[in-house]
Amino acid sequence: MKIAIVNQPQDPIVGSEEQRGSVAIVNWELAKRLAERHEVTVYAPRAPGQASSERWKTIEMRRVRYVAKNFHKGMQLLAGRFRVGPPYINSPLYYREYFMQVARDLRTHPVDVLHFPQQLQFAGHFRRAAPLAKIVLHMHQDELAQLNYDLLRRQLANVDSVVAVSDFVTDRARARFPERAASIHTIGNGVDVRRFAPDAARSESGQPTRVLFVGRISPDKGVHLLVEAFDRVARERPDIELTLVGKVGMLPFDLVSLLLSDDAAALDSLRPFYGRSMLAWLTKEVLGQRRSYSDHLEARLSPQTAGRVHFRGSVSLEELTRLYRQADLLVLPSIWRESYGLPVAESMASGVPVLASDCGGVPELVAEGVTGRLVPRLDLGALTQALRDLLSDPARLREMGRESRLRAERLLTWDRSAERLERVYLDLVAH
Repeated sequence: MKIAIVNQPQDPIVGSEEQRGSVAIVNWELAKRLAERHEVTVYAPRAPGQASSERWKTIEMRRVRYVAKNFHKGMQLLAGRFRVGPPYINSPLYYREYFMQVARDLRTHPVDVLHFPQQLQFAGHFRRAAPLAKIVLHMHQDELAQLNYDLLRRQLANVDSVVAVSDFVTDRARARFPERAASIHTIGNGVDVRRFAPDAARSESGQPTRVLFVGRISPDKGVHLLVEAFDRVARERPDIELTLVGKVGMLPFDLVSLLLSDDAAALDSLRPFYGRSMLAWLTKEVLGQRRSYSDHLEARLSPQTAGRVHFRGSVSLEELTRLYRQADLLVLPSIWRESYGLPVAESMASGVPVLASDCGGVPELVAEGVTGRLVPRLDLGALTQALRDLLSDPARLREMGRESRLRAERLLTWDRSAERLERVYLDLVAH
């Protein structure tokens, strides 16, 4: 088969093993495995210094020259503030120049399967550009359960199949579109269990107990809840440390509002971080998007614990694997419903148990009481107590870590996800 995989317009693809951005990681890991048996082209934005076309092993990368990132970032901020119509990420204007250039290229480079991320509004353009291709929509979030029904129904008419990162996303999409249930499939995400692996030589003696967070440092991820819970426990335990890995940044508020449209309490808990007045919005989300939230996090720490919280920002893949291997516990206290949670899979493969919010697709990864703990969203008391309980029992943590590794090897590999996706492709092409 000839397969084209379209990456998100924000994330360049490099010709190497390491990618940035969760969707870029997913697309690349799937592409690498599919390319062992099929012709695979990956479309991505062109970063400075990159060639417009390049091959990495058997994968062809075709890069889009012009992407108006600053314009679209500004439009997202405005859309988040004024919230007219669907979220900007689902509007016909969203990175239109990127998707139209991909569509034009497909007219002269036909494929059997076109695989693109969740910007469903461009499905019709892809259908016209590649009328003989089977079109597969990859849902990384839960918009099919949230966006306007009539709009989605019209757009889905241009899609042959939908693949999703978790049963959480699949089940909610099937419930809303029962007539399309047979064409909506869970392929899951995965983790490279060779790269993310426990440190067999790690010594526990004399080491602090290390708590780790990996992901976007953002209100919707509940990092402020983690910092406050850590502060409470760390005042009792001088031997624990917290490391936060990831960029500080906030999802556009229109997207947050959509994904939490059926959960008023969760949405209300996030509003203060975005600013209720125009002045507060300018101060928090526009001018101080990074500093306003990091300042809030630092203010939650007491003097005796602040020195034990380490903000690492973005790190290399090599450094990330090292931080996982040194950790005793990963915490993901998300307020929005994580559709999957790549750091959860990476942590489990590294032999590190997980404490996370009991919502979205995360319970499909974490076996409660076996590979970690699940607590209700927004429940600071439950999060604090679970953190206290887990850190007080090192032997139990180590056993959960061993079980996490076994579960990752059995259920959370990229090979498994790629095989599921390949079956979807083959079934489509055969009919």
